[in-house]
Amino acid sequence: MAFKKQLEEYKFNLNRNRSWKYTAVLIFFFIGFLSLLTSKFYLKTEDPLYHTKTYEAVSSNITGTVTIENRVYHPADSSLDMVIKMDQTDEEEVSFVAQEKANPSVKLPVQLLYEDDGYYVVRVSELSPNWEALAFDLYQENEEKETVNVDDVTSDSETDSTEEIDAHALITTLYSDQRKTKSEEGKGTKTKQDYALLINELEKDFVKKKMKNYEKAITVEAKHKRQTQQEMNELQRDMKYQVQEEKADTESKIAMKKDAIQSSDASIQLYKDEQKSLQEKLQKLNEKQQDLAMK
Repeated sequence: MAFKKQLEEYKFNLNRNRSWKYTAVLIFFFIGFLSLLTSKFYLKTEDPLYHTKTYEAVSSNITGTVTIENRVYHPADSSLDMVIKMDQTDEEEVSFVAQEKANPSVKLPVQLLYEDDGYYVVRVSELSPNWEALAFDLYQENEEKETVNVDDVTSDSETDSTEEIDAHALITTLYSDQRKTKSEEGKGTKTKQDYALLINELEKDFVKKKMKNYEKAITVEAKHKRQTQQEMNELQRDMKYQVQEEKADTESKIAMKKDAIQSSDASIQLYKDEQKSLQEKLQKLNEKQQDLAMK
């Protein structure tokens, strides 16, 4: 009887120990699940910030593209300078609106420092020390609102209906992330001559880059021409051992190869003409640089 009683007590204690372990495991998982649900209350989460890269063409809502050619933040005077290139044919005036993430309800002062041939040097002032991110809107300013008659000419309506075209049209929005923006010590004070020389240098870099691209295109097209010429020569050698029906098919292939070679010649000549035009443009920019330096 004593042995049986001890056995029952052992089983009871064993079950109690197992029950305690299971309870501990359940409590552990419950605390983990609760922590996951409430993590947003005590973990700092950062919203992703947009950043328009320099030299990256951004599509415009109107026409052409917009590119940030240069961007520098000056902490000393709380300003951000940008050189923006607009590739568009419209000659309407352009206006700017800047807002920082730290104070999104405030429109920051924007000053147009210099403008020349589609290039705009702008300065955003009064930035907060931790402005985090900047949204920079570009608008096209039409001289007056245009109206368009939207009624059909065959309509029997006695009153005409018109639709207004907004004279304040958004071109695009450029973004700057403070963490990714280059900063310089000292105040960003430059003269118009400095800005003119900066833009002239940017134009020269752009022309040189295009010239290199055309040189690469000429190399690729010349390689394609040589390969086509080689294939045509092989077809012509094969004709020596072909019957009349086979020759007809080969002659058709040879004619296609000749057309491809002519097309390559035309492309190479076009690229060379563009290179020549760019070389003349580069020479003019060098002359302009010398004239600006003498002022």
